[in-house]
Amino acid sequence: MASTEPIEFAETDETFAAVDLGSNSFHLVVARREHGELRYIDRIREMVRLGGGLDANGYLDLEVQQRALECLARFGQRLRGIPNENIRAAGTQSLRRMRNANAFLMISETALGCPVDIIAGREEARLVYLGVSQGVAGHDERRLVIDIGGGSTELVIGEGQQPLELQSLQFGCVSATKWYFGKGKISRRKFEKGQRAVMTELQELKLRYRKLGWQTAIGSSGTVRAAAAICAQRGYSEERITRSALEKLREDVLAFDRVEDVNLPGLSDRRHEVFIGGLVILCACFEALDIQELKVSPYALREGLLYDLLGRLELRDPRTTTVEAFKARYGVNEEQALRVRTVADTLFKQIGQQDLRPRTHGQLLAWAGDLHEVGLSISHSHYQRHSGYLVEESDMSGFSQQEQAFLANLVRYHRREIPEGYAANLPARLHEPLRLLLMCLRLAIVFCRTRDDSAIPQLNLVRDDRNAVLHLEPAWAMAHPLTVADLETERGQLKITGLNLELDLGTDAD
Repeated sequence: MASTEPIEFAETDETFAAVDLGSNSFHLVVARREHGELRYIDRIREMVRLGGGLDANGYLDLEVQQRALECLARFGQRLRGIPNENIRAAGTQSLRRMRNANAFLMISETALGCPVDIIAGREEARLVYLGVSQGVAGHDERRLVIDIGGGSTELVIGEGQQPLELQSLQFGCVSATKWYFGKGKISRRKFEKGQRAVMTELQELKLRYRKLGWQTAIGSSGTVRAAAAICAQRGYSEERITRSALEKLREDVLAFDRVEDVNLPGLSDRRHEVFIGGLVILCACFEALDIQELKVSPYALREGLLYDLLGRLELRDPRTTTVEAFKARYGVNEEQALRVRTVADTLFKQIGQQDLRPRTHGQLLAWAGDLHEVGLSISHSHYQRHSGYLVEESDMSGFSQQEQAFLANLVRYHRREIPEGYAANLPARLHEPLRLLLMCLRLAIVFCRTRDDSAIPQLNLVRDDRNAVLHLEPAWAMAHPLTVADLETERGQLKITGLNLELDLGTDAD
């Protein structure tokens, strides 16, 4: 099975990094682990405006794409020497919207030098909350966290490190500015129209959030920090944004005729072009949730990515909790799940590390063993399809979109036919791992079909690139003709994936 021991860190492996590919800015943070704590040693931020380069159909402007890749190449230079296992890079709303995001990711990962995950809105909200919570460690009061990004806005209520309610709205400072002030003209009518639109989106969560309540409201990311800086410079409020200060700030902005003219002390040149859209969202949040004051956090998604990465390495992985909840919800047979998981892991360890990241892919294979039968809760007929659907379409906290799709493909194709396009929904870098993990999982399913531990033979699987040989004892093969027939069927299915599996049954089995 996948390792259940925390990683022992070598001194040279104590540097960690997180990359946030936001819709407005790209961020890189680098930290050293010292005495069990993270000490930040480098921060880089570049205004890329990825969201502003997307048209209505999700296609990315070539000039913006070039700007993004040049930024990632600079980030990649800073990341050199840091092990890939110590880096977490994630894309947010613009990558979620982007048409053919996998093609953009392929060249982005080459420039950056490490994989890039696309995270869903609720997962982004969880990570933002985790990041902001690092700045208030030791305080377990209930808090509301609002993060206004370039393409989306995340709202979370939580206690301590635990989120209780998560929501992601499809409004951000870049998109709101583009939608409501696209021609550059500022007017009270346009501002109020945008605010009403955001409040409409907040309508569903407003009552739920107010009923749950909070003791402290905290804002994060560029819009909130810029608003707080302006309010401080104007003398409206200090170190936080009060409701009266926000109203004064709104009037200050509405005094300008055009977006490019907005020039207030504390507002950087890089942010003034999208600030008004973020202000619309901030005002809507204050109004809908009846916020009286908002503290400002220096932490956000990038810090959340970093602490989540450490959690994965130190066995504080939220994905494990998600899988365990899935198993309980759908009544998974624990004995069979463990049986399949164990056999699959045995085979995984025998095929070598070429084309694989042992810890990462070993863990995904183990979770596939845990979840492959969740579809039985719907129907036995074609249950693998139901399993794949449940994994693909459920809200799975801690998983990126690519990880969730990868896991869904494993459980969907763990038996029966493998279609030609079985990996088409995944980036190219995941095709070979999926091919190899499918072989391990499908063979494990065959050997565990009778749900009898005594029917499982000594296994010896040897791989050389796309060729694999499964060696079995002749006596066992003679005693298990049904399993041997299933293995012959598997040879044909695995050929569809590009793998050539040979069965060595020994001379006595001829």
